Amino acid sequence: MEHIWKTQWKGKLYFSHRSNHSSRVMVLVRSDLDLNLISINSDDEGHSIVMEAEVQGSPYLFVNIYAPNKSQDQCIFDKLNNNIDDCVANKELKIILGGDFNATLDSDLDCSGGRPFTKDFVKNIQNLCFDFDLVDIWRIRNSERRLFTWRQKNPCIQRRLDYWLISDACQDEIEKSDIIPSINSDHS
Repeated sequence: MEHIWKTQWKGKLYFSHRSNHSSRVMVLVRSDLDLNLISINSDDEGHSIVMEAEVQGSPYLFVNIYAPNKSQDQCIFDKLNNNIDDCVANKELKIILGGDFNATLDSDLDCSGGRPFTKDFVKNIQNLCFDFDLVDIWRIRNSERRLFTWRQKNPCIQRRLDYWLISDACQDEIEKSDIIPSINSDHS
């Protein structure tokens, strides 16, 4: 599968593998982006990639996450918090963290249908935001809007489970944040 993606994508690809036959998270870098990769770390389960890089001379930390669905597997957030902390120690890095968190941060705005509830590990996500001064850029730009990134057809249940959490200082650099439909996926 990795070979197929490499033939279709003209830039660089970085994977976090769970096995030889699956990749849970991936980062794609456009070929025309001035990116100097400094370091890259991924966990053994394929749940995250943490990349320190310079983009057009500015230092960034890019994080892609696929959080497990089950609450008992959510220690990923503690590991991720420690990993990010190690990377940003004594550095001025702008953080861009995105992915499938498998949780809703606001059950009123991010849920439709079913019986919404707040998972215990949402506190871990909130701690990440607090510890590293991260904001949910889509929610800031769409304070009352209800769009969803995951759906089930019957019965109709929709959730916003995917997020872009960015350093608060990066807000002015973001031109657009949107949720668009995806083909052949339960996520947008």
